[in-house]
Amino acid sequence: MNENKITGISSVDMFFIAKGHGAVNWNGPVSLRGDGGNTYDNHSMPKLRGFSPLSGKTKTNDDNSVYHYRKSAEEINFKETPLYISRNCLRHWLFKDHAFDPHFAKKDNLVDMLCSMTGLMRGYAVPASMQMRDSALIVEDFVDQLGNGNFEQMGRCGSKEKETNKQGVEKSNSLFSKTTFGDTLYHGYASICIEQVQFISLDKKYEKQAVEAKNTEGAIAIAQKLQAYIQSLDNTRNPTVTFHDNYVRKGTIYEQGQSGLLLNDDAIAIVVNETIRMFKDLVIRQAQSYMYVDEVTVDYNSSNKMMRIKRSPDEITEVKQGDFASYYYAKD
Repeated sequence: MNENKITGISSVDMFFIAKGHGAVNWNGPVSLRGDGGNTYDNHSMPKLRGFSPLSGKTKTNDDNSVYHYRKSAEEINFKETPLYISRNCLRHWLFKDHAFDPHFAKKDNLVDMLCSMTGLMRGYAVPASMQMRDSALIVEDFVDQLGNGNFEQMGRCGSKEKETNKQGVEKSNSLFSKTTFGDTLYHGYASICIEQVQFISLDKKYEKQAVEAKNTEGAIAIAQKLQAYIQSLDNTRNPTVTFHDNYVRKGTIYEQGQSGLLLNDDAIAIVVNETIRMFKDLVIRQAQSYMYVDEVTVDYNSSNKMMRIKRSPDEITEVKQGDFASYYYAKD
């Protein structure tokens, strides 16, 4: 048997059903065709997957330039170009407690960043000190399944006179329109990379140093602080975080390792479970609309099929069976 063969759970994949009302993620103004064939730039549009304001029809002007005709708001097909919530928006709200903390991250306080779900799962980068941690979490856009889009024409109300521009023409913002939505039902997916959760580099060798440790004692102190944080998330397990100055990735030819921290199976399970809990509790309230996660299906994936929960849902393992895959070993 090949001792370097990596077996076990390599990823924890998730399928979400989320419900809500209205659009929580907007694209801003877009140019569309209005009455009389004129182009208007004051239509507010939420994020629609694959949407283009161009109709595909063109005309050639007298100067040989090409004019592209716009679509009208009523021509939008919400089944072909569905409403969606972008992965960036989802990640922002998922880690909203720490949304502004990365702005204050510096070389001398990065241990505090590491000892958080943002540091463990979302990742971070501090360009000034060339320290970073890649994200262990892949999040796909949440895509609406209902298509309850509406075209709404709006305008100023009250007795205030409408303003005009220098040419005496009524300003376009006196009347505006929006594409709005009623009830929404989203499907979405995410995946946690176990290798990325398991190992935290303290080495500059591969430009993946998460934090700097002055010496062995300092590295051990970081490991102990991180272990205490993970333990605080779940006191029923026995997480350990171990420092070694030469962790080698299984399967490498020259066995060139790096110093770092390794999480045991219990520590990984705690971080994974906390991430699942965060998704279950995810709520977005924005733009007078809302979305909340209603159902989460989990797959402890030990196969070679990435995101099989999407393509082979009948093969998934919803309860953890066996250990997480082990990618590194300590070499003296």
